[in-house]
Formats: sequence, C-alpha cells, structure tokens
Amino acid sequence: MDSSPKTYCCESENRISEVTRQEIIDLLVNGFLDPATSKPVMVPWSGRHSEPDFLGRLYNLKEMQSTDSRFTNAYDDIEKHMVYNDDWGIGWVFYDSRFNIKTGSDANFLNFLCQMFHPAVRKEDTKWQLLLELINEFLRIDGYELYEISHISGRPVYGWHDRDNPNLIIRNQTENLKQAFNSAFICKQIEAMHTAIENNPYDAIGKAKELLETCCKTILNQKSIPVQANWSLENLTKETCKLLKLTPDDIDQSVKASNIIKKLLGNLSAISSSMAELRNSYGSGHGKDAKFKGLTSRHARLAVGASSTAVQFIWETFEKKRNEELTSSTWQK
Repeated sequence: MDSSPKTYCCESENRISEVTRQEIIDLLVNGFLDPATSKPVMVPWSGRHSEPDFLGRLYNLKEMQSTDSRFTNAYDDIEKHMVYNDDWGIGWVFYDSRFNIKTGSDANFLNFLCQMFHPAVRKEDTKWQLLLELINEFLRIDGYELYEISHISGRPVYGWHDRDNPNLIIRNQTENLKQAFNSAFICKQIEAMHTAIENNPYDAIGKAKELLETCCKTILNQKSIPVQANWSLENLTKETCKLLKLTPDDIDQSVKASNIIKKLLGNLSAISSSMAELRNSYGSGHGKDAKFKGLTSRHARLAVGASSTAVQFIWETFEKKRNEELTSSTWQK
C-alpha cells in the first residue's frame, strides 16, 4: 500500500466540510469546464490504472470484504463490476462505506486525492494540472493544500499539508533543499524531521543536526576533500565554510556592512556548535536517564528552523560557486 505524506494532522481529524468534499467529488464525477476552451473536461480518478489497481495502491483490497457474494474480497468484486461489467457508475467509490472517502477522516480523503496525481498514476495528456488547481481552491477554504513534495523521473509527486500548521514556514524552507540534493534518502530524512516536530521533538532535534552534517559532508565529498572519521559537526561546518570562503576572515574590510556580514558568517559556526550541543543534551542518538525531560515542539521548531536556514545558505553558496566554476578557473578543485 502507498499512502501520501502528510503533516501535522491527526489521523481521525475531520475538518474538510461535507460541502467541500461534495464539490471535489462533483469535479471527478461530472467533470469541469476548461477556461481556455470552455469545453467540458474529464480526468479519470484512477488515471492510467484500472479502478481496483488504483485502489490497491491505498488499501489492501484482498483483505477487505466483498459486497458481492460471489467473491471473497474487494479486489475481485470491484474488478467484476468496474473492469468486466462497468455497471457501478463512475462515482461509486465515493459512496462505498468500505473506503469512507466522502465521510471519513481528512487524511483518508487527502491521501486519495494525492494518489490521483502520482506520476505512476496520472495521465500526463489530461488536464490534471487544472484539476489540481480546482481541488486546491476548495481545500484551501478548509485549511488544506496539495503541494509538491518530491520528484520521480523529473515529475512532481504530491503530498498535503495543513495550511494552519505552525511548521509550514519551516517546511517551505526545505522544499527546495529536497530538490537541490536530489536524493531519495535526504527527502525521507527531511520528511521524517518535519513529522517528528510535533510527535517526537527529541527525534526532530537529532535529525536537524544530521541535516546540517549531511549537507557539509556532501559538499566536501563532491570537492574531493577527505572527511576525517572523528570530525565533529563543528569541524565539518568549519571546513565547509573555509572551502566556500564563508568565514569572517574572507570578508574584505572595505566591503559595505562588512562587520555585519562577518557577524552573520560567524553565526554559522555558532549554529553548528549549538546544534551539536542541543542534540547531545536533548536530541536522539544518546541514551538518557529515567528522569530525562525532553524539550517541546517549539524548541524542535527552533532547532529545525536554524538548521534549515544554515543548510539553505551553505548549499546555495556551493551551487553558486559550482556554476561559476563551469565558466571560470578561479575556484579550483
């Protein structure tokens, strides 16, 4: 089963109104007008898949009951009625109590929508982008939104988030990092870090430190600079900043606002040092005694926000210098 990523929402939460759900269902069942041509458009919710194969990406149909006494599971009865006979009608799934799409939790409804737009599902030659925009117009009224979380073969993968989420600013900070690193591992780590902010601040702090560590190691490795096994995060940050000329000593005193710039760059080292100390004291990765009391989600947000900001600045500087290197020999390997 393949469920879409989510953030900051209880699995049983039900804030998407009956009106919003029905409006979206109507788009999928009745179609909509293309504003560019004023012609009616239909985008099949199962995409390039048969309906039982699409639903099998979200639910274990072989373990779900059949509504047809001739069959022992949901997959077989859906296949019979929608692949072989096609006698249930296009909107049957939204009213089937086995899936609770119209009346179930927000997460269940949103995961269904996200799966519709998965690159392995959607038909690229349909007006799926327009459908996505229309769906988001309705979802935003109730505080949700579908958004790009990663890419597969250059095509966007969609998840959802709560627009009232206090972690939304932090999440937006790191979305471009997932694309920049272009690593499935790092994408999963960033998602896990965000999820843990509310549910497990202890783990989020540990992952915030690891994100900065991964960024520095990636840059040093790409520049063929050996990383010592005993280097601390502070060592890694120091060597990376030295490589990218981001240390205070690299700023010309004659540059306008040089003192302010030097202070900001000096804070990069302070962030790495503080992140390491915070992780050692409050983050995951080290055993704690029975009286240990962890920090709260607001402290985790501070750690994740600081780490994300530092990583974004360091990585953008690295990419800028890498691009310069393609046209100039001034920055040697």
